[in-house]
Amino acid sequence: MPLKRPLHALCLLLLAAASAVAHEDDPKLLDRVPPYVGPGYAPGAGLPRPGRPARLAPAPPGGSTALVSGVGGGDVSFPAQGVTLVSWLPLGQLDPGSTSGNDCWGYVSGSGREYALIGLSDGTAFVDLADPSDPQVVSFQPGPPSLWRDVKTYQHYAYAVSEGGSGIQVFDLAAIDAGTVSLVNTITTGGVTSSHNVAIDTQSGYLYRCGGASDTGLRMYSLANPAAPQYVGAWHGRYVHDAQIVTYTSGPYAGKQVAFACGGFGNGSVGTGLTILDVTNKNAPVVLAQYSYPGGRYSHQAWLSADRQLLYLDDELDENGTLPTTTHVIDVSNLSAPVRVSTFTNGNGAIGHNLYVLGDRVYEANYRSGLRVFDLTDPLHGVEVAAFDTWPSDDHDAFNGLWSCYPYLPSGLVLGSDLEKGLFVWHVGTPPLAFDVPGGAPTRFDAAGDAFTVTLHEAAPGDLLAGSASLWLDAGAGLVQLPLVPLGGDAWRADVPATPCGAEVRWFLGARDAGGVLWTYPPEAPFTSLRSLASDAEGVYFADDCESGTAGWTVGAPGDDATAGTWELGDPQGGLASPEDDHTPGGTLCWTTGLAAGVDVDGGSTSLVGPAVDLSTASDPLLEFWYFFDKKQVNPQTIDRLRVEVSVDDGASWTLLESIQTTSHASEATWRFASYRLAAFVTPSATTRVRFVAADLNVNSEVEAAVDDVRVVEALCGCGVAPGCAAAPNSSGSGCVLSASGAPALGLNDLVLEASGGVPGQFGVYFYGAAPAAAPFGDGTLCVGGATYRLQPPVAFDAAGHGSRALDLTAAPAAAGPGAITAGSTHVFQLWYRDPQGPGGSGFNLSSSLVVDFCP
Repeated sequence: MPLKRPLHALCLLLLAAASAVAHEDDPKLLDRVPPYVGPGYAPGAGLPRPGRPARLAPAPPGGSTALVSGVGGGDVSFPAQGVTLVSWLPLGQLDPGSTSGNDCWGYVSGSGREYALIGLSDGTAFVDLADPSDPQVVSFQPGPPSLWRDVKTYQHYAYAVSEGGSGIQVFDLAAIDAGTVSLVNTITTGGVTSSHNVAIDTQSGYLYRCGGASDTGLRMYSLANPAAPQYVGAWHGRYVHDAQIVTYTSGPYAGKQVAFACGGFGNGSVGTGLTILDVTNKNAPVVLAQYSYPGGRYSHQAWLSADRQLLYLDDELDENGTLPTTTHVIDVSNLSAPVRVSTFTNGNGAIGHNLYVLGDRVYEANYRSGLRVFDLTDPLHGVEVAAFDTWPSDDHDAFNGLWSCYPYLPSGLVLGSDLEKGLFVWHVGTPPLAFDVPGGAPTRFDAAGDAFTVTLHEAAPGDLLAGSASLWLDAGAGLVQLPLVPLGGDAWRADVPATPCGAEVRWFLGARDAGGVLWTYPPEAPFTSLRSLASDAEGVYFADDCESGTAGWTVGAPGDDATAGTWELGDPQGGLASPEDDHTPGGTLCWTTGLAAGVDVDGGSTSLVGPAVDLSTASDPLLEFWYFFDKKQVNPQTIDRLRVEVSVDDGASWTLLESIQTTSHASEATWRFASYRLAAFVTPSATTRVRFVAADLNVNSEVEAAVDDVRVVEALCGCGVAPGCAAAPNSSGSGCVLSASGAPALGLNDLVLEASGGVPGQFGVYFYGAAPAAAPFGDGTLCVGGATYRLQPPVAFDAAGHGSRALDLTAAPAAAGPGAITAGSTHVFQLWYRDPQGPGGSGFNLSSSLVVDFCP
């Protein structure tokens, strides 16, 4: 949310805005707050794109240019549904002197490159979207100070107007691809030089200045010479706040140029409504209809349907705390007799401000509820299908948040301009590319080198930019890009190079679509990343996917005082800002604060305390888990956090690991990964516990949290399990194959030998020795040489041919004596088993073998 500023700064801001007021008692002035100050979101910064050199990102505070991990430097999350944040440039990045944003528009150069144009308090910014995930400000052109500015384009020119006066600024965009935008003219003809808006009929080539003073209507300009608009006429029957002007090319109005003007008398609020004008003759415009729709308070802006039969209109003042955001649908098939035929709403209380129709969708910029997209399959009853909230704290009927939007770029990207937060670039709808890691992201990589399979799905053939699918990883020496290897269809292989044992590898997957947008796994990479241990083996001290009940976990701790939203185990209820499902692949349950929809933490803190874990033999244990945390609040107070704490005295005292806040770029209800080296904070003990504390201590906030897939692990170096000799066929099939679970670590003592493919109903005996061998024996091969040691008692194969045995390193023969297993030793394990019907006729066989290196 916007950061606080001193009172005198706020006063100066109000004085500057008041110098150019759109209309008397304009309520926008009453709701002004200082702009957001903090990081934006440009995930493509520093990441090369095929065919384009990398642009290195500046180093983050206290970090390197490698991989930014953990939470962001700000404290804003954006609830979203069906909308993906591609990039975000705050006001300070558009122009350091700007204190507010206003209207936006798009432009496509002759080369096909797309640009965003955004009005600011002190001028107009031109932003290159060649890399939509790393937009670049090409030019900032100063203009008269004003809260209100509007910009439109025609051919290779842009035209900006404002309530601050100075007429029409004309900018030449012919050389914008080369980084040059030139102010080539300022047009002050046509009376008062202030304007509230500018509209262009690109079919006929005429520009219209709207409003700017009480009872000021339309001033009309020919763009026959687009560098020098020529004033040709005016209509001042009413104040015009905004207008759409079109040329009809067929039907009963063919050849007519028609203006659909929103406004009224005075400042537009008296007799407010819709005026339909025939402006074909600029010297004598004709009023075709004057229509006041029921309940009108301030007719603000409107846009035609694609077939020009309906007009969708937003009223800026009808949302009054009782009436929700309302879109008025007016039948304009008969230009002389418009009539409202319907309204629709999403039930939200925010103010509807600017809307644009594209095909069967209407895109609405509704101030504090942000971008709202409605499906118009039924053109009279729009249904909300997507949303992105740029003012997360509330949806009140106040003049903050999203000012306007622009959905007409050929790429399909949608632009948004925000009063306090600047320029947003979005993708609306199903992402063209989607990553997944079957079975979940690996938490461990083999130090000698590893590989894992990922899926990369294209929504349509050709969506993937060739050569862009990559694994990005950082093992401590900087960010490295490695190409993914195609395996056919949606399957790809990610190859992980050899990495020093014990290193923590931070990684993410990334690919660009045909338009250059970067899509990643996890979705907020590279600002958040996945972390995996590089090791010869992994020791697991604790693992809970939350699917087996609450055993060992405790809700509540001394000092807890939350009145609602305490921790519960269950299936989470999804929303704009909370995940629909738990994190475990194929799972259902997680720990969450309040299972019922709409319930959040209220009135204080709630604690979730984990079971005691014995880490007395661990040297460098790693706590890792997946979490979700969101807070919606008016100001970025730091008191509402998700605290992660550890205790080594069974809960008598606690040490803070991190106080988690939301990421500054978060745009989806996504699970995030966190990990901590516990030995950096405490000395692990036999009674180590972890605690998660969700706190709502700010009266103007909503706090939601969830935790899943909690593990405590350790990288084991100098040990491992490798296959030895192969199995021989038996009466059940291709042979009995040996595998292992757990870790070959003396301190953990959890190694389990597992056989599959044995003979159902028969028995066998596990044995081991220090030397490998390869000698025929029975129907198989004896892979253990020298002295051998049996692990008693025998095991029996179940109906599926499985038979397992836990290796107890504290018991004979492994504990002491000739068969002792010690740290640094290597032993070969195998299973002898009965097979009366075996192919060799000996009556017995042997499994494949495992070569095990043991560590402390």
